[in-house]
Amino acid sequence: MGKRHSDAAISSRRLYGDSMRWNDLFADLEAQLEFGRWQSAEQDAAELTRGMWAELSLMDRLRGALGQQVRVVLQDGRIQVLQLRSVGPTWVGGHAESGAVLISRDAILGVEGHLQRATVPSRPLQAGPSMASIYRSLGRRREALQVLGRHGDVVAEGTIDRVGKDHFDVAMHARDEFRRAAVVQGVRVVPFEAVLLVRASPMSLNDM
Repeated sequence: MGKRHSDAAISSRRLYGDSMRWNDLFADLEAQLEFGRWQSAEQDAAELTRGMWAELSLMDRLRGALGQQVRVVLQDGRIQVLQLRSVGPTWVGGHAESGAVLISRDAILGVEGHLQRATVPSRPLQAGPSMASIYRSLGRRREALQVLGRHGDVVAEGTIDRVGKDHFDVAMHARDEFRRAAVVQGVRVVPFEAVLLVRASPMSLNDM
């Protein structure tokens, strides 16, 4: 009985710690974007001319919806309900029912929501870190991740070990295990373009 209580307490602390680290990640991303500071170009749809609309990207409109809930239609046909927390040049991040989620722009088929405003960075570098930078950050944090492929199947689960120009290596291990040599079952190399979304392990999201 004592051991079961001890194991439960350890598991609870792990879940809380993993959730807090994902929250910290989004906070860090928001701080980076805030440091870059947007050009004060938040405008309502009614104020935008046809020429202005022609210059807006989907990411600009999603930045204008930060903090809101949107429905994202993904490449595999599923609809991901997402509370927007961060938007980069080619990715969006936020909280879903299943936990923290990062979605590549290329995996998005459509977005439903109140995208009536747009926020445009004054310079390209102020649009935020690249997807590769996000993967590297997750690897440094030793986050337990689940990677879904473009058809919605789980292609890898574990911890990102290293990130290349167009791919990353995942040390494969059970989602409820810390990354240790003894539990790693192998390494899977995943191309960026194969990724539908990346999310925190469902076992690590109770406090999200």
